Amino acid sequence: MGYLSCKAESSVSVSDSKKTHHKEKPVKVQEFSYSDLEAATNGFSDQKLLGRGSHGLVYKGVLRNGRLVAVKKSSRGSSSTPRLSSSSSPFDNCNEVENEIDILSKLQSPRLVNLVGFTTDDHDHDRRLLVVEFMANGTLYDALHADSRPPGWGRRVKMALQTAKAIETLHSSTPPVIHRDIKSANVLIDRNLNARLGDFGLALRCQDNDFRLRSTPPAGTMGYLDPGYITPDNLSTKTDVFSFGILLLEIISGRKAIDVAYSPPSIVDWAIPLIRRGKLMAIFDPRIHPPKDPLVRKQLAVVAAKCVRSCRERRPSMKEIVECLGELSKVVPLHSWNGFANPCLMVETTVGLRKVGEEAQSFDAKFSKPLRNSRRVYSDLGSRSNLMELMAGGDDFVPKSSSQKGSSLRCKTGNLV
Repeated sequence: MGYLSCKAESSVSVSDSKKTHHKEKPVKVQEFSYSDLEAATNGFSDQKLLGRGSHGLVYKGVLRNGRLVAVKKSSRGSSSTPRLSSSSSPFDNCNEVENEIDILSKLQSPRLVNLVGFTTDDHDHDRRLLVVEFMANGTLYDALHADSRPPGWGRRVKMALQTAKAIETLHSSTPPVIHRDIKSANVLIDRNLNARLGDFGLALRCQDNDFRLRSTPPAGTMGYLDPGYITPDNLSTKTDVFSFGILLLEIISGRKAIDVAYSPPSIVDWAIPLIRRGKLMAIFDPRIHPPKDPLVRKQLAVVAAKCVRSCRERRPSMKEIVECLGELSKVVPLHSWNGFANPCLMVETTVGLRKVGEEAQSFDAKFSKPLRNSRRVYSDLGSRSNLMELMAGGDDFVPKSSSQKGSSLRCKTGNLV
């Protein structure tokens, strides 16, 4: 049923028998001396401070060969985001560094913030340093909430897709890796404006009969944490899917996962009722024009809603989410993002948008069969549609695009439920 669970007899359960998995292979990493990294960061000067990560301070460093890197230095109580964990958790700051080294030393992908190296000082954990790839353009959190010129829809859809691919890479590894801390602050943007998933301090590898896995209490970030993840036995890849759903709502709305300036403060409690009533325009970021294509608006909203279902077995897999967002990215134009200085990096061929009226009519006709005890709602598309039925799944989200021969915007969701 496409559901991965750490407590299953086998760590991997897949719906497609032909699905391939990424086997963990040792990654070539460097061993640095503490003094080398101290010199690379000018003695960990404030001028080199990039920010505060979940388990320490992060500094910009320049290695002897001229390579730019990010150096993570463990420091207790440095996290700028509230995170939930038990006081008895083995994931204190020092152990989070060790855990990140353990995970990333066996995993590498262009969608991840990869490990470059680390220091080897077994006697002083305070001198344990982690070196990862340098991401030149900050975090997705900053792009969405701190930039005066937020990214457009083409860029947002692309970054959502790239993040989904990163998580899918983790879940399809053998054994699967569950990140446990998917959030916009952990999505980094590289010099080519591509999204990369970072911060693996809380990640867990789902190996059979792993005592550490069974004894590790739930942990994550407030606002993104799956409410069904209350004991170690509740952990599954669908825990990450829920967090990705929150992230996707954040990308769509430009609103933080939890913001006490609003009522309700939770993005889920605010957005999902609006989606159910078909009030899609209300959830899109008011700082920029919403996507022109009503099918794109509906598609994004429904995918996010499916991810945050309370019943985790009914959430889609990351593989299915990647397929859906991949089709969306083909029809949402990617314009230059004025928040960055080099627009040449962002020029891509724009795919023509479809004719709205004809497409919306055929879309609604596809879902005209009423469900038992379901209500029809008047949506922002200006025509009758049933968002409750869409969220229940069971069919493709949208019909083939009429604007391009041989191309389609189809997200097959037959196995989403």
